[in-house]
Amino acid sequence: MPELDLPGVRLSYQDEGPRSTDEVLLLHSLFFSGAMFDAVVSAFTRRHRVLRPDHRGQGASRPTRNLPDMDLLADDTIELISRVAEGPVHLVGSSMGGYVAMRVAVRRPDLVTTCTLLGCTAEEERSPDRFAELERALRAHGPAACLDTLSSTMFGDTFLTDPARTAEKERWRQHFAELTPDVAEALRGVYTRTDFSAELAGIDIPLLLVAGEQDRAKRPKDMRAIAERIPGSRLVVLDEAGHTPVVEEPVRVAAELERWWASNPSPTSSTRKKRG
Repeated sequence: MPELDLPGVRLSYQDEGPRSTDEVLLLHSLFFSGAMFDAVVSAFTRRHRVLRPDHRGQGASRPTRNLPDMDLLADDTIELISRVAEGPVHLVGSSMGGYVAMRVAVRRPDLVTTCTLLGCTAEEERSPDRFAELERALRAHGPAACLDTLSSTMFGDTFLTDPARTAEKERWRQHFAELTPDVAEALRGVYTRTDFSAELAGIDIPLLLVAGEQDRAKRPKDMRAIAERIPGSRLVVLDEAGHTPVVEEPVRVAAELERWWASNPSPTSSTRKKRG
C-alpha cells in the first residue's frame, strides 16, 4: 500500500481504478479499515479512481503518536486529497468516517464535489458512559473478548441472522478479533468528539445521507436531523441494513452513490489541475 508521511504517522491508503474526472475517497468506520468498502468498490472501480485510507491508529496506519480525534483525522484527509488526488473528490464517510467527512466538507469545500454520510450524527455522543465501558474492556481484555458487542453494534439483525452470509460474518468477527487493544484510542477519539450541529450550516455541497433502519448505534432520525438542516440534501433509509450499510447492503449503496455522483459530477478534466 502507498503511504503518506504525516506528523506522527505514516498514513497508508489504497489507490485503485483509472484516473478519471470523478475521483472518490472513502473513509471507514471505527474498528474497520479501508477494506470495509471491498464489496462497494468492486462495483465502480472501472469508472472511478478510488482512494481508501486507513485512519491513523487503525488498519495499516498504526501506531500513531497522537489521539486520533475527528479534527486530526480531518487534517489527515485534507492532506491526502491535497497531495494525492488530482482534483476535488466525491467524499464518502461511514460512521467515524462520516464525522471526519463533515469536518472536511466545512473546512475545505474546494476539495469536495459531493459528500455522503452513512450511520453518523452531527451531535456529540449521547451515551459516552457506554463507550467508556467498552474502552475499558478493550484495554483490559482485548477486542477478542468483545466480539459479540462489536458485531451487534456494527450490524443489523438481517445480516447477523442470514445463513447465506456466514462467511462474511466470520470474516468480520475474525477482523475484530485480530485488532489490538490500542484500538481503544480510536474509540476514545470517536466518543469524545464535540457537537458539530452548529457547523452544519457551513456545508454548501451536495449531501447524500444513507441510514440503516436496523442501526442500533445511530438511528435514522439522527441522519434525518442533518438532512433537515441542509437544503438540497437527500436521505436514503435502507430497511435491511444496520450501522454498516457498505458491508450489509453493498449493491444498494453502490447504486445510490453512482446515481448521486452522476447527478453531481466533478469538474471536467480541462478545469482540474494537480495540486502539489
